[in-house]
Amino acid sequence: MRRIPLYIVSDPSPEDSEYETMTSVMCPRNLIECELFLKILRKETDAVFKYFAGNAESCLAISKECLKLKDTHVMKQTLLNLNEIICRGPTDSISFVDAILARSVVYMKNYEHEIACNDLLYYESLPVALKTTQGIIVSEIYLCVCLYILRKYQPARDKLAYVKKLIVERLLMLIMNLVYIKEIASVLILLKLYEEKINEASRNVDLCKNTTRKFFEPFLGYKFCRKIPYASKACKYVPKSGDNAAAVLASSDIPKGEIVLVEDPALFQFSAPFLNCSLCETHQELLYTCEECRYKTYCSKACFESDAKVHRLECYGYRIGLLPMLEATMLFRLFLQAAEYIFPAIVDFTMDGGVINNPRHAWCFILEHAEEEDEEYHIVGEFLATRPDYKRLSKEQYRDVVFTAFRLAVFIYIDTDLMDKYFKFLNLEKIDMINVMASVLLRLGAHLLLNSHRHELWYPRRGEFLNGARVEFVATFPLPMPSERITANAFTYYKINPFTDFVEVYKNVKKTPENAVKSDAHTTKGESPLVHFENKLYSICLKNRDVDCIEDILEAEILPMQLVEKILEDFSTPKRCQLLKNIAKYFHLYIHQYINKYTVNNRIYQLKSSICATLKTFKHCCKTENVKVLLLPSGHYLGVTTDQVNAGVELVLCCNWINQHDQNLTSERAQFQDFKFPSTINNEINIFGKIPKKSLELLRYHKLLIHQINNKVSFLKSSPRDLRVQHDLMTLYGTYNSFLTLHFPETHEMCLLGVLKFSLFLATIGFLQHSSDIVLHVIELIELNDIYLKDIGLYQQLFCVIQKVVEQYIDIMIDSQELGSEYPELLLLSCACLLKRLMRHIGKLLDDEEASRLYMEFSTYHIKWKTILNSYILMPPGLRKYLLESK
Repeated sequence: MRRIPLYIVSDPSPEDSEYETMTSVMCPRNLIECELFLKILRKETDAVFKYFAGNAESCLAISKECLKLKDTHVMKQTLLNLNEIICRGPTDSISFVDAILARSVVYMKNYEHEIACNDLLYYESLPVALKTTQGIIVSEIYLCVCLYILRKYQPARDKLAYVKKLIVERLLMLIMNLVYIKEIASVLILLKLYEEKINEASRNVDLCKNTTRKFFEPFLGYKFCRKIPYASKACKYVPKSGDNAAAVLASSDIPKGEIVLVEDPALFQFSAPFLNCSLCETHQELLYTCEECRYKTYCSKACFESDAKVHRLECYGYRIGLLPMLEATMLFRLFLQAAEYIFPAIVDFTMDGGVINNPRHAWCFILEHAEEEDEEYHIVGEFLATRPDYKRLSKEQYRDVVFTAFRLAVFIYIDTDLMDKYFKFLNLEKIDMINVMASVLLRLGAHLLLNSHRHELWYPRRGEFLNGARVEFVATFPLPMPSERITANAFTYYKINPFTDFVEVYKNVKKTPENAVKSDAHTTKGESPLVHFENKLYSICLKNRDVDCIEDILEAEILPMQLVEKILEDFSTPKRCQLLKNIAKYFHLYIHQYINKYTVNNRIYQLKSSICATLKTFKHCCKTENVKVLLLPSGHYLGVTTDQVNAGVELVLCCNWINQHDQNLTSERAQFQDFKFPSTINNEINIFGKIPKKSLELLRYHKLLIHQINNKVSFLKSSPRDLRVQHDLMTLYGTYNSFLTLHFPETHEMCLLGVLKFSLFLATIGFLQHSSDIVLHVIELIELNDIYLKDIGLYQQLFCVIQKVVEQYIDIMIDSQELGSEYPELLLLSCACLLKRLMRHIGKLLDDEEASRLYMEFSTYHIKWKTILNSYILMPPGLRKYLLESK
């Protein structure tokens, strides 16, 4: 819907006031067309959800049959189908309830007991009338077992007593239906296996998670002033005067490492639905959608109930797809806050005998109220009182925010009860009221666009826990490897001459045309997954192509947006309505499947936008950067000084924010994407020096080399045993690392990343000693130069290589005794040194949960490897011989 332009005689001017702009946009055609669009959305939404309701039962039956199969691919697809029934199907149906139970069984069978427990508890809270006797008994038995496995012993014993009573009560019914007996027989056997353990669990200690959340406060306490409410008292805001821009200064000396900002976002939104809790931001395998809109997701009923008061006002907008299509979650909620903020002033004015019957007077009244200084800070008051700098928006951005404001205002007037709740004392006609609301939305929308912060998040694909999903790489390169590779130099093995082959590859790269790197998902950095989805739908519908399955959308090519906009401008209203009808149908039918299947480098991509009252006031990316910003997994922002800041010095945020990885992510070792380089490397414009011409030239070569490596890795995935592909990839890695060595010192993090990617590749295809030599050299550089890596990902990459090499040594050391234990022992020593350095690193970073998690994980690995190797090395020769003969 965002792509369909409004009818306007001339482009709106940023110089005009918001009210004048929206008045120029308001015309009968635009109003009628918007109302028609809303009717189409309602009609198509009802049709799609009716389709979901009619097909849920048959889809569930197929899914249950598929669950009996052992195939991992089928299991993953089945899990996606169950998720779609649960997220998009009607909640008042038996199929919905049975899908919850079926999904919990999938998690149980794959040892994801905590997730299964959440599903079973949710199932327990559903109406009894929708459950079968078999379902109740199976769910209670599984829940009893889950509680025990999760070490919740007392609840498990209570549940066991209840299950026994339940089986006795329903025994007659079960005997009368032999089908039930056959289906739950295995579950009853499972209960019998665990019954004794549960009863004896009193000897064990119950698991008690006393998670203490660390609270942060700024240096000297909070400021609590209008412009920088969540900054330190050691900060002061200096407004704009003359040619001097507004700034945040230090009012007193602030030592290095002190917190000058602690803030929870006032508003946030996620682009991709069905991935995060809409209240607490949690990403997890299992989420539940609102029973009415079937779009907004929550991790628990507690979160849903906490958000219900506000969500009730926006629920219908999500159901028909208007708010998602406009990506207006933050804008709508900010408008709700604005309505709450304005309403008391309107009531007071009316009670004093005032009458507002002119739309221009209503707009001026709102602005005057916002300009009054309040005792309590309101971000919405600041936004309404301050005119945005529209010149900072591009022409396309300004048009987009104008069109969104108008369409959202029409929706609010027609399809919500906000008029009666907040604006009933304004004596305005329909068109005038829409103009006033659109003016408010325009100002708020521009502020959000200018001041919000966007963060890219990456999640594992759904169902990665399923059996076999994590062993794809191992299955591709089955051990044992050719024994001659273990101690060989890889370049010698493949007969690669670095002096000639690397130079030849580099020459070919230099001859590559400018447009050789084709655009992919990474080149649309910052584009939200939802916009990407909509662009594909527009391209498909404009080509008059039908969509029969999700693959038709995933494989569709996106038309140039300028061409799309040109076509849409020439469309008549009937053609626009027909286009929107198709887009709305496909949007509702395939949005859930698309979000779960659209991946970049085998990861699900999420874009989070947030707005912070204080953070937006600080300057960014100036020469005097002295405050680094940490985004904690809890969603809070922390501003920490990087140097001593003297009184009177401006506080400026560093351009490179430290983004903590999502605390729910699982780390996957030695997958194909681990050989690839992140796309962000391609955007480091200034990494090659300050001479523009030279920088751009070297950046192009750098980008082409990475692109060729990533492409060759894709070939390796389809032909893992192709020696030619391995040879070519070996040559490319060597060329790339030689290229970096020419332009960077050996200790530069980019050089370290390059050799570590190469080392992991070597370890995976069997060149263990060559890989070990590289790792040992890297750790020697780190120790000799006393380097503290800024990127935790480099520590993780190092540990990944060590893990791959050591575990392969452990697998082959019995059969290959001639190898000796020198390299594994050196790697263990290196791992210990790296862990010590990482522990000191954690002390230097504030609340770095990712570093702490990495330290704990590989400390455990280190102890395990050390125990295994010591047991083997110190084993008496006679016992070793006996074990070999037994084998």
